Amino acid sequence: MIGIVFATEMEAGPFLEGGVPEGVRVAVCGMGMAAARTATEQLVKVDGCVTIINAGVCGALNNRLERGAVYRVSMVCHEHLKAAVNVGIGIGLKKLVTVDEPVFEPDRKRALSKYGELVDMEGYAVARVCEEQGVPCILVKGVTDFGDASGKEDIRTHIDPVSRTVALAVRGIVASLSKQEAPSREPGLWSRLHSFTKVEHTVFSLPLLFAGAWLGAGGMPPISKLLLIALVGLGARTFGMAVNRILDKGIDARNPRTKNRELPAGTLSMAQGYAVALLGIACYFAGCALLGNTVMRLSLVPLVPLSLYSLLKRFTPLCHYGIGLCLALAPLGAYVAVAGTLEFSPEVLLLALFTFGWMSGFDIIYALLDIEFDRAHGVRSIPAALGAGRAQLVAAATHLAAFAALVMVWMSIGGRLAFAALLVSAGAFGAAYLPSIPIPARFFPISAIAGIAGALVVLLGAGA
Repeated sequence: MIGIVFATEMEAGPFLEGGVPEGVRVAVCGMGMAAARTATEQLVKVDGCVTIINAGVCGALNNRLERGAVYRVSMVCHEHLKAAVNVGIGIGLKKLVTVDEPVFEPDRKRALSKYGELVDMEGYAVARVCEEQGVPCILVKGVTDFGDASGKEDIRTHIDPVSRTVALAVRGIVASLSKQEAPSREPGLWSRLHSFTKVEHTVFSLPLLFAGAWLGAGGMPPISKLLLIALVGLGARTFGMAVNRILDKGIDARNPRTKNRELPAGTLSMAQGYAVALLGIACYFAGCALLGNTVMRLSLVPLVPLSLYSLLKRFTPLCHYGIGLCLALAPLGAYVAVAGTLEFSPEVLLLALFTFGWMSGFDIIYALLDIEFDRAHGVRSIPAALGAGRAQLVAAATHLAAFAALVMVWMSIGGRLAFAALLVSAGAFGAAYLPSIPIPARFFPISAIAGIAGALVVLLGAGA
């Protein structure tokens, strides 16, 4: 279901004249952010829309733009809020500023032009609701005026022809979205399993596994060892992910953000979920056995936090550090697999500390998406306990400790390329706190960049 939000009847009229396509809901909300927020929440929460389009007319803050042209929006911010929402990526997309009052004064227009090229009164509210609900949002705006003294007259003169152009653009977008959705209505088993396991997120752990192996070998380990370590890592992550989804099925079913996951939505059965977990643990134990007796004897140790970390949110807001512990064991395990000893070097211990803080901090940031739900349903998290602002301070302190450990790793290993990787990791950590970057993007891929760069500090330094 696609939801379309128009502010006024005049903007919506040309689209409605052509009939509302099947699978589309249209809301004419009235002007202003409060009305736009209410209408968008209705479309998402009540009507079940999975994509929202906010369409209508706008003013131009840049006189080089063309009156009557229709633009897609890449980012929208509010005039008085230090926050922004990213809603699109592509060449030619514009930045939109949402205001509480129309803009017809040159000085105000000049001030707002520092933040965007277009101005409206609803876009930010629509985009913010979509971000909160995890729903894709498309903003389509047609220029009627240039935010100057003649703006009121220009709007009256041009709102009808511009709205007709906007209507044509919206119909094209709806047709494109409908074609994309058609084959995905009944995804195949392989597609559902891929979505369930998120195999691509293994990039979180593999580079750190390899870094631990590099430190254990004092350089490049045998390829056979690396392949077996990768098998163990893939198996452990698959097992942990499946167990997490199985144990959280009830919570996921009540959360609007996660209710469409495979188990609560019924697209995978519980039996299939258990089968994925068994396959993961089979790969894990097979790899451990082939890596030798020492690894096999210790193989049960990582399974304890992997099995139990998802239960922590029922008991403590410190649950984020459970997933951090799971990831921190990765470089330590790879070190043992290569070195054959529990006598850890200072560098691998620092790498494990980095991994622990890196993932724990990003998990705190990811939990910002569910503050209200967690509070309402008794789910423990640091954001739910402390609020968004203080939770981000805790995450920042955790990340600062992680980065300090990584700096000490570099000071021990050295290398110019390793230093470049250190800077990349620092940049990614900093990007995690930019309000203009949506929270899901901060968790992936921003967190992956920070972690991979951290592993490269070891891999590039050790190879120097």
